[in-house]
Order: sequence, then C-alpha cells, then structure tokens
Amino acid sequence: MGFCDLGVRYIEVLQEGNLQGILELFASDAQVVSPVYGRLDADKFYTSLLADTQSSQLQLHHSICDKEARKLAVYFTYHWTLKDDSQLIFDVVDILLLDNNNKIKGLTIVYDSRDTSKKIASLRQQE
Repeated sequence: MGFCDLGVRYIEVLQEGNLQGILELFASDAQVVSPVYGRLDADKFYTSLLADTQSSQLQLHHSICDKEARKLAVYFTYHWTLKDDSQLIFDVVDILLLDNNNKIKGLTIVYDSRDTSKKIASLRQQE
C-alpha cells in the first residue's frame, strides 16, 4: 500500500468496524487524541469506539498527504449510529502521523464534539 493510499484504507476499515484491520494500520505504541475519548492507546480507543457503535457510514471528501512530513489529513463526513440507535452526522478531519514503516504512530481527530460528547455521556449512564 502506498503512503498516500493509507488514508483511504483507514476510512475503509473504520467504516467496516474491523478492529483488527484498523489496528494493523497502527504502530504498536500509537496514540489517538479524540475530543470525546481523550488521549488513548490506539487499541483502547478503537475498542471503546467500536463498543459504542452500531454502524458507521463514512463519506470521504479529501485526503492530503505530505510524504516529507510523514503526515496525512483525511476529511470525511461521519454518519455514526450508536449502540442505542441514536444517530450523529458530523464532518471530521483526522490527522495521521506515520512512522518510517508507514504505520500510524499518532492520530489527532478534529471536529465539533458538542453533540457527540453529550450522546456518549448518555450512553455511559445507560450502562
């Protein structure tokens, strides 16, 4: 897989809800920074995200790669159905920092999390 193809592949496996496929894209010590879940190891972040998720539809708008900086930015719309059947739709930019093996070593998620934070807090109260 080419460097610039990684952003598209990331969107594909995220939409599939394929935990193993997602984690294969990440370095073993990778960190994710999320407005809702905070800073977590990638495996813990995606395990939590997928546990809260019934389904996801992601509409990729654009992917930008900078080989010299080893960064990718992926802009997409996230149609997220939570496990309680509530739905959220929002635009996201994920910024991926890659290591020399083209594995994601850092991912920062950027979006307006106001509604999402409330929904996730509500899910936690139901558990």
